[in-house]
Formats: sequence, structure tokens, C-alpha cells
Amino acid sequence: MTSTDSDVTPIRRGPRRVQAVDHAIDVLEAIAQAAGAQTGVSDIARRTGLSKATVHHLLGTLETRRMVIKDPQTSTYRLGWSLYELGSVVVRGTDVSRVARPILDRLAVETSESVLLGILDGDSVLYLDRGDAPHGFQMVATAGRRSPLHATASGKLLLAFADEATVGAYLERPLQRFTDDTITDPDVLRRQLDVIRRDGYATCWQERELGLCSVAVRLRNHLGETVASLTLVGPAGRLTPENVDAHVAPLREAEREIEQQLGFDEGAGAAGAA
Repeated sequence: MTSTDSDVTPIRRGPRRVQAVDHAIDVLEAIAQAAGAQTGVSDIARRTGLSKATVHHLLGTLETRRMVIKDPQTSTYRLGWSLYELGSVVVRGTDVSRVARPILDRLAVETSESVLLGILDGDSVLYLDRGDAPHGFQMVATAGRRSPLHATASGKLLLAFADEATVGAYLERPLQRFTDDTITDPDVLRRQLDVIRRDGYATCWQERELGLCSVAVRLRNHLGETVASLTLVGPAGRLTPENVDAHVAPLREAEREIEQQLGFDEGAGAAGAA
């Protein structure tokens, strides 16, 4: 079948988007938003704004490609294994994720805190992996979850070392408040980003969730580019501004070990590290 102009939605300064593909992705994201629960055609139509007939046809195609699975008893849908297989290829192809995997668990055990590996993805931080200490602090953030850049140590760290166009665009939008300590003033956030660049690590003191604090360092590749954040997360009573140096130290050791495997050279990469 050939595409016609009615099948394609043009967007400014970018490639033309195929509407049917956009709608299929909307359906997949709607199922994902059900957080593991199966969902039906009516609910998906409501979430996406598409007609039930369109949703039904899209689900039929996605089912044949194993991207969704239909429950024959309830006629509801969940995401399929084909998506997992594609996602696994992405993770395996991300060197930083592969290199950091064993270090995440080791760091979590050494510090008795949870550890997150995140990357900058659009206007949020996307967590690729996590390490948990036995009997450690349990948090909501897991692999595949996203968090705002301005209200997390991971996000502020990645934003600080992003290009100026990315920083400027992010600071132009309203900064959502999550707690009384969330930074919502762009000028205050920009000053904090300067401090992060100077010190090489970022902190979050109950800015996203009450009772939850974190400290993050960056991970650089062989070109000196910041490709990920490595974050230690713990309860406010254990991770404080007064003892932050004690938490930065093991993060720094893990940072050096991962960066060495990624090919980063402190001397050669200094110019491109920022």
C-alpha cells in the first residue's frame, strides 16, 4: 500500500510522521500506562483519543507481530514479548549499561543503599538499571521509569552536562513543584547547575519525594561525553548534606571503574568532558 498525504502528518523542522505508526505507538503507551494490568479497547480508546474501531484494528496488527497479547477470556491486552526482545537489544547495545551492571549491585552492597543508572532521554532522566542492597531502602524508581530533570540528583547531573540548547529549552518551561524543596525558579536551578559542573556531582534533598535523598556523579565515554548518571539513593535520615562526602567517595570509585571500561581517559578527555 502506498502512503498518501492524508496518511502523513508533517511536523516543523523534522521528518514527516506516519500517522498510523504514531497511533500504534500511542496504543502501546496506553497499555504500558496500565502499569502491568491488562486493559481493554474502550480504555485504550479513551486514553489515546482514537476511535474504538481504529484501536481494534491497530491491536489486531500488533498482536500478529507479538507486540501485544490478547487474553481470550477477557478480551483485554497486555504488552507482548516482542517488545521485551527489542528492548533487550537496546540495553545490550548500550555499553554503559552492560559495563555498569555488576558494579551497581556491588556498590549497593558496599553502601547499603540503592543505586540507579540513568540517561538523559528527551526532557527527563530514564533509568536503565538499578542495584539494591539486601534489606536496603526500597524506592519507586526502577528500570524503565522516568523522573524530572530539575527535581532529582540524576536529572540535575545530566542537565548540568548537557549542551546549552538543551539546558535553555528545559529552563524555558514551567518547573513542576513536587515538594516544598523542589527548585522551581530557573535562575536558582541554573546557579545550581554551575555548582554541579564545578563539583562534579549533584544532590537532591527531598526535592522529588519527601524522605528521599540522592547524590549522583556522571559517567563519561571514550570521547569525554557524559553518557549516564550513577546515583546513590537513600532515606533522609541516612543521606544528609552533612555526610554527603562519605557517600560521594564510593560513587567516585565506581565512576572511575566504569569510565575506565568505557575508554575515558582523564587527561585526554578533559577538554571534551564538559
